[in-house]
Amino acid sequence: MGINNLWELLEPAAKTVPITSLALQDRYVGPAPHLPYVVGVDASGWFEQCQQGRWHRAHAQTGQNPALRTFLFRLARLTRYPVQLVFCYDGNQRPDVKRGHKVSSREHWMVRPTKRILDVFNTQWITAAGEAEAQLALMNRAGVIDAVMTDDSDIFVFGAKTVLRNSTFSADTIKIYTAGAIQDQIDHCLTGDAFITMAICCGGDYDKASFKLIMWTLSDIFLQNGLLGCGCETALGLVRCMDNSTLRSAACSSNQGRVLDQWRNIAQYHLLSDPTGRMGRSHPALARSLPDSFPSVDVINLYAHPAVTSLAALAELQLPAPPDLTQLAPVIQQLLGWSSKELLTTFRTNIWPVVILHELLEDLANNSPKSNEVCDCYTVSMH
Repeated sequence: MGINNLWELLEPAAKTVPITSLALQDRYVGPAPHLPYVVGVDASGWFEQCQQGRWHRAHAQTGQNPALRTFLFRLARLTRYPVQLVFCYDGNQRPDVKRGHKVSSREHWMVRPTKRILDVFNTQWITAAGEAEAQLALMNRAGVIDAVMTDDSDIFVFGAKTVLRNSTFSADTIKIYTAGAIQDQIDHCLTGDAFITMAICCGGDYDKASFKLIMWTLSDIFLQNGLLGCGCETALGLVRCMDNSTLRSAACSSNQGRVLDQWRNIAQYHLLSDPTGRMGRSHPALARSLPDSFPSVDVINLYAHPAVTSLAALAELQLPAPPDLTQLAPVIQQLLGWSSKELLTTFRTNIWPVVILHELLEDLANNSPKSNEVCDCYTVSMH
């Protein structure tokens, strides 16, 4: 999801780190209180992954709802690390069409049951005005959360500074992408509004229309799929050559047509002969085929001005707390249909470590041990 092939472009900037080390670094020193490393989680991404798991891993022991079972075990695994999670759900102002499919106005069936699971885990959740990624990126930029966990590369367009990616949780490590590493390892120009240029040129979630939805013309093909024939490397070349603030400004300008004409003319100039050498090579065919309808103001607006809830209107971050065991057991039995034996086995192997750790995190929020004491306590709690 997100900008076509952007993850591959950013791969050299990724750093694989132990989750525990990331969570404990530079924390729990100095005067109290000490809050955990806070990670915002894109809930819709988990829905997709949990439902994929239903088809690949379902068996007789999964219970009556494999997707919710997968959600529960993913949550239990992630909360065994010394992090505080904030799940974010999409709101009703999200775009009407994504990847060529009309977005249903109805609430996803996993929303309510997963909120119940999060509530009994004492894991905070919020609902965004529109796209969860845009809300989490705003919170990350403002320092409300330390990182965003998502597989949607649109998170960079919305301005996130620290992004975590590990869909499978198959190891105790995670990939971390930071704005600084992207500038150092990929290109110093690749920051802020440069990602809007990348999204517009490469294509992404907002500009792929279905053949069933519109009548196609040659201009529509260019308009709805980014710039046809423009890959990430070519888009990055344009980022180096263009004023990347122009597209955002154009969306708010009273002279949109003139501003976008100027942007398009400058793009054609650089694509045609690469006069500055910053493109890497010329792209004359691409320059000649650039349509007058490109780029789309509507698509620019979705990236540059997404619907978000203001920081002042958001609920404050909760302090860490262990799961509510008296409520967790009946909720799991109701949602998954487990027997008492299955429930006890899951509590012993997956839930008790979470309870112990989060009781520790709750205490640390009001005390001031040294970092090495925190590490020692975490090691003991996991054994």
